[in-house]
Amino acid sequence: MSEQPSGDEKKVVAIRVSPTFKKQLDSVVELTSKTLNEAGVEALEDWVAKILSDPAIRAKAMQNLQAEEQALQERRQALQAMLGDGSDAEVDEKPSAPAERSGGRRGKASGE
Repeated sequence: MSEQPSGDEKKVVAIRVSPTFKKQLDSVVELTSKTLNEAGVEALEDWVAKILSDPAIRAKAMQNLQAEEQALQERRQALQAMLGDGSDAEVDEKPSAPAERSGGRRGKASGE
């Protein structure tokens, strides 16, 4: 089985099954020391391991990662183009400048 999230962090995944299958699941789970949730998690972990053992799926996953990396690089370049050369000093100074300007505008608007 794969690693569980650290601590008590869990997410809900709900599946829909027929009433007949649900009764079957409940009957089988009663024969074990597991809960229906534990059995479901184990089944999903086994399914994921099986799917990821397929070379075609692994290749597709790598293609997806490369596409995400390319999109991230394009976003990074677009932001750097908007910010200038991307030096740390320039990035640190820019957030304070708009705050000062907006404060001045607020004073003007309330004085009118």
